[in-house]
Amino acid sequence: MTKDKFLEICHYLKHILSNSDFDDNTYVVGGAVRDFVMGNDIKDIDIVVSLPSGGINLAKWLYTNDFLVNEPVLYPTYGTSMFHLKEYPDIELEAVQTRKEQYKDKNSRNPETEYGTIQEDANRRDLTINALYYKITDGKIIDITNKGLSDIKEHIIRVTSEPDIVYSDDALRILRCIRFSSRFQWNIDNDTLNGMKRNVNRLSIITRERIKDELNKMLMTEKPSIALGIIRDIGAMKYIIPELEKTFELRQNRYHDFNTVWEHTLMTVDMSKPYLSLRVAALLHDVGKIVTYSTDDKGNIHFYGHELKSSEMSLAILKRLKYSNSFIHDVQIMIKNHMRTKLFGDTIEGVQTKTLFKMEYELGRRHFNNCLDLIDADNKSHGKKFCTPCQVENIRKRVDEYEQQGISLFDYKLPINGNDIMEILDILPSRKVKECLQWVMKFVYNNPVISRKELLKQIKQYKRYDK
Repeated sequence: MTKDKFLEICHYLKHILSNSDFDDNTYVVGGAVRDFVMGNDIKDIDIVVSLPSGGINLAKWLYTNDFLVNEPVLYPTYGTSMFHLKEYPDIELEAVQTRKEQYKDKNSRNPETEYGTIQEDANRRDLTINALYYKITDGKIIDITNKGLSDIKEHIIRVTSEPDIVYSDDALRILRCIRFSSRFQWNIDNDTLNGMKRNVNRLSIITRERIKDELNKMLMTEKPSIALGIIRDIGAMKYIIPELEKTFELRQNRYHDFNTVWEHTLMTVDMSKPYLSLRVAALLHDVGKIVTYSTDDKGNIHFYGHELKSSEMSLAILKRLKYSNSFIHDVQIMIKNHMRTKLFGDTIEGVQTKTLFKMEYELGRRHFNNCLDLIDADNKSHGKKFCTPCQVENIRKRVDEYEQQGISLFDYKLPINGNDIMEILDILPSRKVKECLQWVMKFVYNNPVISRKELLKQIKQYKRYDK
């Protein structure tokens, strides 16, 4: 929502809460206030009430006085409520009492919580920039840590209190600091950064799902290499994707200006379009180089078949991080095919059209376009002598030209089947049927409008070919 819409909602709350028990005890907190101060659009409005059970009681009061669309959703265990105001039915609000936390189990990031003062509530938050409070009564910004506003002005990421306590209590905050640093492209305060390094081993107690969620958010920032660089610097990669640690110092071959596979990976991720499966594919597209590294008798470095090994390794990595099977499938296809056009050149003048038709048929439209996106990012991350920045653009132009003529194999359905082959060749179901179907496709690649009648004639020729 816009800044104006945020203020409108706050003024409305001020009006309806006037002279109630909540009048001087209700605040908006967290990301909404941070983004309001920064002049950014606001995503969610989180409310705290500095009264015992304040969040739940506020929701009940609003419902009793007919200000809500429906009965609020209450979570008594957490003291939280969720509701929609009739005046703003499309915007969900969440309210909770101000809280203090106590982490008794050091092997868990789930604290015991109870009502606390606004000071205690601020101290339990991760960053100073997220511990700003907008008081509904008068619209003033309350900076409990006395550093939140200045950190926004100076572009600093800093924890609200002693770093060792913050990270020992909840190690996920290490990843959140990295994410916010990357998102805003701000520096991390030195004490905060050193605390991250000292407590990085605490990431071992974080569930894979939570690590995945934070990694996804980092990868979807404008420049993911910032987050990935910090992950390396503080020694966190072993708790996220340990396989990538071996790329940090792995020498590249002559096709790259970068010294290491890791440096090339960072640039490829930054160059990729901002959709998650592509960003993950870019991150893992060369991980197989750690097991395919070889040198010839002249000392030249090679990574033969690394795209296949990278695809294979990505399956294990992404399953471990609890990605869905469909997501993993998309990533694997991109990685497996990212070397497919390496010999096409930048202008693709020497590329036969049948080669593109084969890619269309084998990949389908969606995977074809996804693969080209990864290829494009990879191409633009090579050394100057081997960089092919226009290759993918030229492939798309060629494909579009043929589609305008009604020629495409994206949704092609072969007009013959296994029964035709068995009848003509007088054979029973066997591997040969599949081999013949694959053989017939070469005629389709050469002529996408070839008729069923002509294909049946070609099957008869397979007998001679198969001898």
